[in-house]
Amino acid sequence: MKLKLLIFVLLAAINLPAQTEIQPDTSRKDGTAALLIGPGKRKKRTYSLPDAKPYALGIKAADLKSLMYVLTADSLQGRETGQLGQQKAAQFIAQQFKTAGIPAKADRNSYFQKILLRSDSWADIGLTVGTQEFRNRTDFYAFPAYTTDVPSLELKEVVFVGYGIEDTKYNDYEKVDVKGKAVVYYDGEPLGTDGMSLLTGSEFRSPWSVDWRKKVQLAKQKGATMVFVIDPMFDENVKKNRKQISTYGWKPVGTEGAISKKPDVINCLFITQAVAKVILGEKGDKVQSELADLKGGKKFSPVKVKTKMIVRLDKESKNLEGSNVLAVIEGMDSVLKKEYVFVTAHYDHLGMPDSTVIYHGADDNASGTSGVIEIARAFQEAKEKGVGPKRTVVCMLVSGEEKGLLGSQYYTEFPLFPLDRTVADINIDMIGRLDERHAENPNYVYVIGSDRLSTELHDISEMQNDENTKMELDYRYNAKDDPNHYYERSDHYNFAEKGIPAIFYFNGTHPDYHKPTDTADKINFDAQAKRTQLAFFTAWEIANRPTRLSVNVPQEKKK
Repeated sequence: MKLKLLIFVLLAAINLPAQTEIQPDTSRKDGTAALLIGPGKRKKRTYSLPDAKPYALGIKAADLKSLMYVLTADSLQGRETGQLGQQKAAQFIAQQFKTAGIPAKADRNSYFQKILLRSDSWADIGLTVGTQEFRNRTDFYAFPAYTTDVPSLELKEVVFVGYGIEDTKYNDYEKVDVKGKAVVYYDGEPLGTDGMSLLTGSEFRSPWSVDWRKKVQLAKQKGATMVFVIDPMFDENVKKNRKQISTYGWKPVGTEGAISKKPDVINCLFITQAVAKVILGEKGDKVQSELADLKGGKKFSPVKVKTKMIVRLDKESKNLEGSNVLAVIEGMDSVLKKEYVFVTAHYDHLGMPDSTVIYHGADDNASGTSGVIEIARAFQEAKEKGVGPKRTVVCMLVSGEEKGLLGSQYYTEFPLFPLDRTVADINIDMIGRLDERHAENPNYVYVIGSDRLSTELHDISEMQNDENTKMELDYRYNAKDDPNHYYERSDHYNFAEKGIPAIFYFNGTHPDYHKPTDTADKINFDAQAKRTQLAFFTAWEIANRPTRLSVNVPQEKKK
């Protein structure tokens, strides 16, 4: 990856749900289409199930339409998390569950799980070297998400460590102990005079150039107190990441006020080459000499520099309150009811960013929201007639998705039901439209994640479709190298991250995605109904099969 894209690619991943679709290369070497069918030959069912069809057929286009027009009404103002419209939507959803006869079993015998979010931004940020004061976003920048609150820190010594890399083929730390000191290094990795990487021996860069946090974590392991990264593409990276270097973004906060998933890094400032020159002072020539020798094939020697620096990283916090809405249909089997099958969708959207235009979010995701409401009704009706489910089904509508999957993250960080007894998550996000690829064939749905943790989950989805909904199941976005990263971009992902098998049903993007023009009049309610039915059928079998889904797909260890 090119050096100038290093910061941008990483930080862009924080807000992946807001990206537009990238067209993948779906052809194999023989020219045939790839990823359009499921992996492998599936097993046949060896157990009987109660008949789900009477309840699935109760999921009707007309009912979905009625819900859709309420959820996308102007009075709900685009349902932005923490705003009045989201609160109205939550109350409306809860009322639907109550009307369906589903008891309130979430927080304090309500239908809600309150979610608390916090956003950090800079109250004061500064860098002084000697008597020279430098300016944020002009001379340096830092990411609030990856710093701790330090109102003032004085540094008396820094060590220049080349590129800050320790590898089997190359080591910047071989000749120095940086414990208790700040380190300075260049972004990227060392290149020879021929432009080839000294680590890979080719034009391709190593992982050290891909994730800047890898170097910061190494510096922390070496005992460094702070990191200064010399960014040769400073101006371009500031423009591309202006938002991320100004605010933390919203993150879940636990009941004790601690932000979940604290960054495992030490404080890090990205600086211009001009600032680096001031920091290194008289040792600047020695640094350049060492870098020149490095390109020529000699070993790098770190350079120690006495200095007088003051760093200010003083953050301020804002709080936001949203809510997840849960319908809990308790299982009818005395043993299996202690296991949980989740059906999820997010009900929040983008609200009114400029206070004048409403982003209605019909397909994204009033379509999934209305679908989950109808799935909850169907399970409750079945229970009232004495035919299931055996396991407890939790139909959960989450907020905070558009701010980074935060409602589902909050739930998996602070669950109401044990995660080790949560069997699966069936997630529906955008199921009411057609994309360009299927413009002439509404009888399709994209399936993502079904085989990532459990092949049994994949088999169940396939079997239920064969027996009931008979749609084209398109798996192109299930590829691990899918450049759109849809697998990581909806609420099922937070369940999968906890080792819970998850499946995501999706209609693909369209020209109205994340625009005010995503309105209810453009929804294909028949297609939405059939996709909702497939999600119901899949949940039905998981909730009623005699054995729990097995997690039988080996997972790669995270680096």
